[in-house]
Amino acid sequence: MELWTGLAALKADPNCKNFRRFGRGKGAYVNVVAWAESPQIFEQRVRSTVQMGLDCILLELEEIELLEDRMSADDFPEEFINMRATAHRQPTDVVFGTFHMWLQDDAN
Repeated sequence: MELWTGLAALKADPNCKNFRRFGRGKGAYVNVVAWAESPQIFEQRVRSTVQMGLDCILLELEEIELLEDRMSADDFPEEFINMRATAHRQPTDVVFGTFHMWLQDDAN
């Protein structure tokens, strides 16, 4: 297994009552990191966690690549350092970074 990363676009599940995770936002983008055998398994793990654990819908998952490859670039998000450490401590979890909210439905 290897550590994978991607950029997830999330929207609240309309079936969830009193959803407040995004405040007044309509959705959010967030970096995610998780252990997986392949990009497909990574996406399945993220989709399941988003749906069951966050009461959200995964609209898209972009920029899927190995975390170490992404961190070899000069412009990687600094939060990846802590996310990698968390993933090593909690290998069964999907690790989420900072949620960046959008305020309008058509922003995605």
